[in-house]
Amino acid sequence: MNHTELPSLKALRAFALVVEVGSLSAAARAMNVTQPAVTQQVRALEKHLGKKLLKRHGRGVLLTDDGQILAQYLQRGFDELRRGLDAVAANRHPANVRVTTSPSFAAFWLVPRVAAFQAAHPGITVQLDLSAEMRPIDSSDFDVAIRFCLQQDMPEDIPPLLNVTLNVLCHSAIRPTAPVSGPDLTDLPWLQELGVSVVNDWFTRQGIADCVPAQISEMPGNLIVDAIRRAEAVAYTVCDWVSDDLSRGDIVAIWDKPERGCYYALADAPSPACAAFLQWLQEAVASGAH
Repeated sequence: MNHTELPSLKALRAFALVVEVGSLSAAARAMNVTQPAVTQQVRALEKHLGKKLLKRHGRGVLLTDDGQILAQYLQRGFDELRRGLDAVAANRHPANVRVTTSPSFAAFWLVPRVAAFQAAHPGITVQLDLSAEMRPIDSSDFDVAIRFCLQQDMPEDIPPLLNVTLNVLCHSAIRPTAPVSGPDLTDLPWLQELGVSVVNDWFTRQGIADCVPAQISEMPGNLIVDAIRRAEAVAYTVCDWVSDDLSRGDIVAIWDKPERGCYYALADAPSPACAAFLQWLQEAVASGAH
């Protein structure tokens, strides 16, 4: 016997079936092959083992002592193999879509809608990686990137996902006296999202770069909105996230030149689960649920 290799699974299955049905011809019919093909498989197994496994008896076959030993172990082995295959078939891990996006977009738009996506796609889970940084889209750490840019900087070949309005916002309790100019903004307690430089960029675009505050604290975007609501800070952020507060007058926009921005989604070679998520994103925005 060659101890370094197992005999072929086909030969083992042929022998096990002969044992089960009691003859070479019956095994051939069960396997939908000719009897000589079954005989050849059994002989190949005997040659591999160096043992005689079957002996003819009338129109059927009998097991030799070695054949009886092998038949017992094969039955256990095939039973265990079937249990393993059944376990794999029953182990239905849901597909996973890993999404990187900013904490503010996640908190104020995506997370409140994830339950609707999962209800529509029960076999897909969503894993969020929260960061405002522009990480490479071919990273193995995520499947979909939802990113933000100003409307004039939107890539031409990518459709916008969600259009938003941005401005400098604060609580009405700390609003500077109107009209507000660059120097009025210098001493205010500013916040910006981690990993980006939106405050400096905004002051530069407004032509008041010499008025940039000396101290700008950073934190996740959803916490910035909380700080604004507590009258603790000023921030250049998305007005859409606090539309109710703006309508009541609790939060106010203090600059007379609001800007338009866009969120857009990117995916590198999307899987079926990823494609389903991207389609849902587009449909959710198109439905006006924002």
